[in-house]
Amino acid sequence: MFQDITTGPGASTYSSHTMEILIMLLVAFLLGLLLGYLLWYRYRKLHAELEGENGRMSAKLTDLEKDHASLKYQHDELDKDNKAHRSKIRILEADVSILQGKLDRMAAAEESHVANPLVGAVVDPDDLKKIEGIGPKIEELLNAAGIHTWRQLSKCKVEDIKKVLSDGGSRYNRHDPTTWAKQAGMAAEGNWDELKKYQDYLDGGKNPG
Repeated sequence: MFQDITTGPGASTYSSHTMEILIMLLVAFLLGLLLGYLLWYRYRKLHAELEGENGRMSAKLTDLEKDHASLKYQHDELDKDNKAHRSKIRILEADVSILQGKLDRMAAAEESHVANPLVGAVVDPDDLKKIEGIGPKIEELLNAAGIHTWRQLSKCKVEDIKKVLSDGGSRYNRHDPTTWAKQAGMAAEGNWDELKKYQDYLDGGKNPG
């Protein structure tokens, strides 16, 4: 059927040659169309796959960004907690230092206590009963009036002490506090030998005579 068209009409007519050419062109067109369709179909499939992959990657990127934001928030919160804990540690260390200083001073004070020859034991700086003439009840009255130490008592006027006793009731009016401030001053200064001699001289905490 496909005769060499270069040989001229020969036994075939021009119409037969034209038909052969048309058929060849039609076949070539159909083959090109089929190849184009196959390429287009492959391209569309590949494009759809790439779009799907791009969507999955975008979703992963969004999730990663969310995770990053969450981790950054947790990091910031942990950093705040860490700073707060460090601040508390510094405060606690300062408190420990203060308490240690107090303990050291208390230990030094205990080591520096002088034995009281009146009782043969360590003196309690706030024990007002070491003053001759003062018993537990009077000590309570003095404490209630804000007098807790020998030093405080040594600075009190006799009239003020008498008022404390009078406010405590008539049973305390018979006590004479004239020498209490002087005794308290000796005790505050740690002059125990002098205090013992003075108390030996006194009569129930009062000047004799």
